[in-house]
Amino acid sequence: MALAGFNAVSLDAKVAQSAGYALGLVCSLFIFFANRYLVPKYPKLLNWLVDLFELNLFAFGFVLAFISSPNQLTISLLVMFAIVPMFFTVRPIRVILMYVCLELLFIHLAMVLKSPETRILEVANMLVYSNVGLALGIYMTRMKLERFIFEHRVNELTNQEQMTRYLKSVSTIYLSMHHADLDTGMYAEIRSTENFNNALDRVDKNFGRLVKRGIEYSADPDFQDAALRFVDVSTVKERLKGKRTITHEYLSKKGSWCRARYVNVDYDKSDDLPRFVIFAVEDIDEQKRREKELISQAETDSMTGLLNRNGGVTKIKEAIHGGKKGLLCLFDVDRFKNINDSYGHQIGDKVIIAVADAMRRVFRDGDIMLRLGGDEYMVFLNKIQTEEQGCLAFGRFFAELSNVVIEGLDDYQVCVSLGATFYRGGKIDFDDLYKQADSCTYESKKIEGRSFTFYRA
Repeated sequence: MALAGFNAVSLDAKVAQSAGYALGLVCSLFIFFANRYLVPKYPKLLNWLVDLFELNLFAFGFVLAFISSPNQLTISLLVMFAIVPMFFTVRPIRVILMYVCLELLFIHLAMVLKSPETRILEVANMLVYSNVGLALGIYMTRMKLERFIFEHRVNELTNQEQMTRYLKSVSTIYLSMHHADLDTGMYAEIRSTENFNNALDRVDKNFGRLVKRGIEYSADPDFQDAALRFVDVSTVKERLKGKRTITHEYLSKKGSWCRARYVNVDYDKSDDLPRFVIFAVEDIDEQKRREKELISQAETDSMTGLLNRNGGVTKIKEAIHGGKKGLLCLFDVDRFKNINDSYGHQIGDKVIIAVADAMRRVFRDGDIMLRLGGDEYMVFLNKIQTEEQGCLAFGRFFAELSNVVIEGLDDYQVCVSLGATFYRGGKIDFDDLYKQADSCTYESKKIEGRSFTFYRA
């Protein structure tokens, strides 16, 4: 447009510079179409086009300054010396070397082609403009422009339309997903929710601060410290070295479970610390609910709703290993075989369920109650450490059993024989406690009616 305008108005000062404008136009069009049509197929060509575009700008400036208008001040070229570094600081060492070469060429041409009155001024202006441009370009806009180049490189990874759609479709299962460079702190957003973005509007474009603010915004206060340690970018490299991924689960402020994940993009370089990572946050509340249901089903006795042998014994062992003191009780229903033989298994099942219901009404939520199988039960009474406390608990249980009425057994009263042993710490394990309680149950059976026996070493 400038070239056509100058020739249309016959502006002599500018018509003389038509060759320079024409050179800039032709080279720029070549670079434009090469970037549009060749770079998608050959991404590595981009770096060469960047270099070519810089040289095109300076060639344009040098032609105007020393060929088209050698007697005029080279103000357009001086402006290029000041502005170009602000757009091309992705490789500062290369820019500095290029500037040194251009400055030497400028000094030589100025000495040869410029008038003696302006030479020193031209050289001084060039040195000032070029050094100011380098300083501003490298130290003030470097991160912003490196981010632009970095995001372009991320796009290169998925420049094929099909791959882009694939990555976007995968990211839909996550609340957020970002591709990050751990060395520079740059990142490219692949997916994020609107609420999350609104919370980060005022945060600068640094990945470490992004994830920190994201956790502070989303994580429940009780889970926040652990989640912040997980996302800490200063330790991610060491934690990810040689691993494909690391994860951490936390509860959100909304009460749903989330899983934060780092994926090692440089996993194939297992000997080196990773530089590029994918960071994603996934809502796993539904998964947690299903896991809880499956665990509950696996640990629950289907008939009574108490814990089954596997689930209950495991929890008692965990309590013992955790140093929780208490009273282990083992009991079964007296003459239960006669009930099954005389009245059938349906009546027997009612007795089993009635005992379990009585246990739930008497014992506390913190106690571990389970059905071992058949008519055998076990309960670990948490924090009961004296026989007096145990007697009170058994008294309440036996009183509750006396109120049980079994349909079809109007004159029947549920009686149990119970053995109990204390866990007061030490090296004794569950198997030893079980044997002690079992021996006491055997002793209780020698007494007619509801009875219990404490183990005394």
